[in-house]
Amino acid sequence: MVIFLAAALLFGVQPMVAKSLLPKFGGGSSVWTTCMLFFQTLLIAGYLYAHMLLTRLPKRGQIAVHAVVLAAALVVGWLFSTPAAPQNASAFPVPWLLGQLLLVAGLPYFAVSSAGPLIQGWFARTGHPWAHDPYFLYAASNAGSFVGLLAYPFVVEPTMQIGNQRTLWLALFALFGLLALWCAGRTRNVRLDEFGERPDGPAPAPITWPRRIAWMFFAFVPSSMLLAVTMNLTTDIASFPLLWIVPLAIYLLTMIAAFSGKAAGIVRVCGLPMVLVVIAAWMLLVLGSSQSDPALARGTMIIQLLLLTLTGLYGHARLALDRPPPARLTEFFLLMSVGGAMGGMFNGIVAPLLFDDLYEYHATLLAALLLLPVAARADGAGIMGYWLARLRLPALSLVAVVVTGLLIPRLDDPTISLILILVPGATLVFLARRDNIACAGAMAFPLLAVMLFGSVGSQILLKERTFYGVNIVDVGEVAGKPVHRLTHGTTLHGMQVIDEDGRREPPLGYYHPQGPYAKTIGVVQSMRPGGARVCILGLGSGGTAAYTRPSDEFLFFEIDPVVEAIAEDTDYFTFLADARAINRRTEVRLGDGRLLLERSEEALEPAFDMIMPDAFSSDSIPTHLITSEAIGLYFRRLAPDGVVLMHISNRHVDLSGLLYQLGLMHDAIPLLYNDAVTEEVAEQTGRLPSIFVALTRSEETALRLIEAGYRPYEPKKRIRPWTDQYSNLLSVLRKL
Repeated sequence: MVIFLAAALLFGVQPMVAKSLLPKFGGGSSVWTTCMLFFQTLLIAGYLYAHMLLTRLPKRGQIAVHAVVLAAALVVGWLFSTPAAPQNASAFPVPWLLGQLLLVAGLPYFAVSSAGPLIQGWFARTGHPWAHDPYFLYAASNAGSFVGLLAYPFVVEPTMQIGNQRTLWLALFALFGLLALWCAGRTRNVRLDEFGERPDGPAPAPITWPRRIAWMFFAFVPSSMLLAVTMNLTTDIASFPLLWIVPLAIYLLTMIAAFSGKAAGIVRVCGLPMVLVVIAAWMLLVLGSSQSDPALARGTMIIQLLLLTLTGLYGHARLALDRPPPARLTEFFLLMSVGGAMGGMFNGIVAPLLFDDLYEYHATLLAALLLLPVAARADGAGIMGYWLARLRLPALSLVAVVVTGLLIPRLDDPTISLILILVPGATLVFLARRDNIACAGAMAFPLLAVMLFGSVGSQILLKERTFYGVNIVDVGEVAGKPVHRLTHGTTLHGMQVIDEDGRREPPLGYYHPQGPYAKTIGVVQSMRPGGARVCILGLGSGGTAAYTRPSDEFLFFEIDPVVEAIAEDTDYFTFLADARAINRRTEVRLGDGRLLLERSEEALEPAFDMIMPDAFSSDSIPTHLITSEAIGLYFRRLAPDGVVLMHISNRHVDLSGLLYQLGLMHDAIPLLYNDAVTEEVAEQTGRLPSIFVALTRSEETALRLIEAGYRPYEPKKRIRPWTDQYSNLLSVLRKL
């Protein structure tokens, strides 16, 4: 019971704290990755503390020290509860975020994170019949983690405010502290080498450094895969607690299965399926880095979750098979936590600084294959022959990649090109599945080719990765004309025709002259012939500034300094420079849009005639911009006859029903504009399909919008309005 409660508290606090931080850091998917890095790193400290406590202090000393830690954690938990936003916008706010996490959740999480090895170590000292193998408690711990994790989005979040959630968590933490000290009191005061061993059992294998490194690697791979898959899911759908929790729940289930006594069977059964799913994941990378095809996007999502499941099962089962006797239990868990934290550090810090794209996912594909067993050296085989045999298939893979690269430019049939890429690579990886080095080597070259040449056909002008995602500016073509394109993640966020004669053409994409945005700004400007005041949350390429007049005032809120630099650079886009040439009241402010809008309210700045939340992370809209509190803020900053324009284009979620309910909550008239564009028209004109919802409290403004092409609508089902304390992804998710 105690270890179950501790685990539930451990994993219940993670989404609670991360959700409270989302609005402070732009609602991006990297918030969760950084939070996971923090929690995994603090887990090391907790396990190290447990190891030192059990191995260095007698029973009374353990109880005394742990009582002080638990009491201090409870006090700190009550005193520090509200995270603060960074004072200045930054492309890499990870240090500030980690500091806020340490302040708000550091000591309580540290105290409860030590419970797993501590409770198991104490149990091994009780003289219980099962004390010789307390690892079954690890499965119970993971079951508690699973329950605590799922309870958050389905029970806690929908029914409780954030403040009440924290109060409940601290109350349960106090109960856990009392129970933990009771458990410590039931132990025997014995030396490390006197407990938990079967006198008639076989001698345990020595704990060597290669074995320790293997433990860390077996923990590293599933941890890194968890974060890579979560990042991909939340980048294109939305950064919701539910989408953090589903991959993490799968991860925990794999640990429960691996440590429940079935590890040998899992290793025997899951190796081949894991290899096949890695091959499938690589094939999807080849088929398209863009997820514009809904079927391809769904297939990628399913494959990634399968990949996480099989990698977690296989890696954790290999870890469970090699577990040491109870006397080395705390060291084992400590090294496990180090491996998990290394996965978090790789994905959260190293990869963003090292890679200019989300290549940590590619790296985890290779790492998953390294989990496979090492090929045995045949009797009488020399070391040279052994390694030549292991490297034969990787060498063939390299040859296949080179030959394919030479042949593809000479082929006009894309189907044959795909066959030449996919068939040799998949075949060689499959044939190499019985040896980890051979299998990973056979995959390395095709995977490297995808990383290096995945964008063949476009001229990349800029690729830069920040905390908020990957920004790419490249040169494409629309109707025979060259265009500059801004892509964030897998979604196109701006296009401009490059005219060699210097003639400025209007923006393409979502903001073309016949689209909803252009028509809405036209309505607002017709209502304000002397000048309109417009606020846009999200800058992109600056295309929305193309419709400004000399008398207007356009104010942009942008959280990513790199995006601002792209829009300001006329070598990429000229929208912002052109707008400033005719209107000096075109301004960009750096920071989270909602926070900056609140500051403008505090500064008593004039009301706006139109506010458009247009902030995206790839294809996902930050959740804190579409809650009841956010809509209320927009209307407080809006003129009585003004318009809140919501850009809700998304491949995976339909927010029109949610905004309908939010509009009614705030006495607004909701109107919908679905700018349906066929793929053929998009290729010929550069127009992209989009969906906009306009909210206004003025009947006259609503009539003007209807004349411009909007229509009143009612959703097919009622959706509970979202708040800063409640959101439900399932209510808006499109059918797969």
